[in-house]
Amino acid sequence: MSTTTLHLAKQNFKFSAAHFLIFDETHAERLHGHNYQVKVDILAPTEEDLHSEGYFIDFNVFKKFIKAKLDSWDEIVLLPKDHPDMKFKSNEKSLEVTFRDRFYVFPKNEVILLPVTNTSVENLSRLLAEEFFAEFAQYGVRKVKVLVEETRGQGASSVVAKSKA
Repeated sequence: MSTTTLHLAKQNFKFSAAHFLIFDETHAERLHGHNYQVKVDILAPTEEDLHSEGYFIDFNVFKKFIKAKLDSWDEIVLLPKDHPDMKFKSNEKSLEVTFRDRFYVFPKNEVILLPVTNTSVENLSRLLAEEFFAEFAQYGVRKVKVLVEETRGQGASSVVAKSKA
């Protein structure tokens, strides 16, 4: 049995975001930003499930969804909602963030609180892989791998696959 993997690494699969990593109880990076680049590999259904014309699906189906998600993270501050040292206070227009001895106030619509304890590329790739797989499963996709690079050649990838039931 052969398998086919679609590789999507478009130039516009990117987002610019601010974040900081938390290393331990006393060390964390300063708030800074990256121009992240994203690559997505999609394991197609079996060869028998390919379109009679010899292809799986129009790439645009996947590209539009990926691009929309990445655009929602573009020019945003990404913060870890689940880290125990992060405290949030929200009002109508702003989000106050306390992290240990740091205090930030951001426009509410310029922050995304992610369901993670750290905004690492490991977690960013996992969140994207989970979301992409959940969306693409309806097309018979068996596995999604997402690579998130914070700079060229430095990143992490995560894989989400259909469980064997």
